[in-house]
Amino acid sequence: MDARVAVSVVIVNWNTRELLLDVVDSIKDTTRTVPYEVIVVDNASHDGSVEALKARHPDVTVIVNPDNYGFARANNIGFAAARGDAFCLVNTDVVALDGVVDGLWEFLLAHPRAGAVGPQTLDRDGRVRTNVRRFPTLRNAIGDHLWLRRVLPAVFPGRSVPPSRLAEVHSADVLSGCFLMVRRQAVEEVGALDEGFFFYGEDTDWARRLHDAGWECVYLPQARAIHFGGGSTAARPLTYYLAKEKADLRYWQKHHGRGAVAGYVGIRLVHNLASVVGWGVVGVVRPANRERAWHKVRGNVTNTVWLVSRRGPTWP
Repeated sequence: MDARVAVSVVIVNWNTRELLLDVVDSIKDTTRTVPYEVIVVDNASHDGSVEALKARHPDVTVIVNPDNYGFARANNIGFAAARGDAFCLVNTDVVALDGVVDGLWEFLLAHPRAGAVGPQTLDRDGRVRTNVRRFPTLRNAIGDHLWLRRVLPAVFPGRSVPPSRLAEVHSADVLSGCFLMVRRQAVEEVGALDEGFFFYGEDTDWARRLHDAGWECVYLPQARAIHFGGGSTAARPLTYYLAKEKADLRYWQKHHGRGAVAGYVGIRLVHNLASVVGWGVVGVVRPANRERAWHKVRGNVTNTVWLVSRRGPTWP
């Protein structure tokens, strides 16, 4: 391994040319002390991303996939080409703030049992985003999907941690994969990202495997980045909702027993059907929101049909 590279920044891109250029600019502008490399894995973009990147940043390693391989597989391709002692996953809809890569790397150096570390992320208005979550459990699923965390948060807390925790360094269950530094040694021990997750849920699965192997995942709010959100899925197409549903169920089937999986599916069916009714009413009584409401109805119907039959409907 080349000793001059400590951190390999791996960025997966799919048709987000301007965001890609901006995030690479920000990595270069804000990383000052750690020796690093940038690897961009492009999932067959057709918006000129690769050409623009090579023109602006000829020193960046670019790997072009012949098709859209999804987030997990594309990152794994980047890991295979990486030379660093740590991999830093960065989404294209992110802007690095001063010293974030340096700070994450310094934390890993100082804490040998930390397998992964993630920064505090802000939205475009500077508000702190919730990018730390609890592991999925039936109680958390009831809190989130049946909305009981709003009335019984002590019993059904949901997966989001309290806002007060977002100002503290702490050991977390799950860190967001939008900006995440993971120790190479930990990856070699637990394995890379599960490619069965196409573009959602892989960070939760990875965190579960890291924890099970005795590694800590640490939230470090002193390191910061801006996360706009939705760079490649901003329009929230029906495929997004279904991919999320599939990823969540895959996690449950992988890490929970049959009884828990059945309970989770039941919770999701109740959620989806209630959402169909709720958004249907919104579409009727609020004409201005009809298009959005119909989109939500179709998304929840799609997911319900898939959960029951493992086949999705075809929409006109």
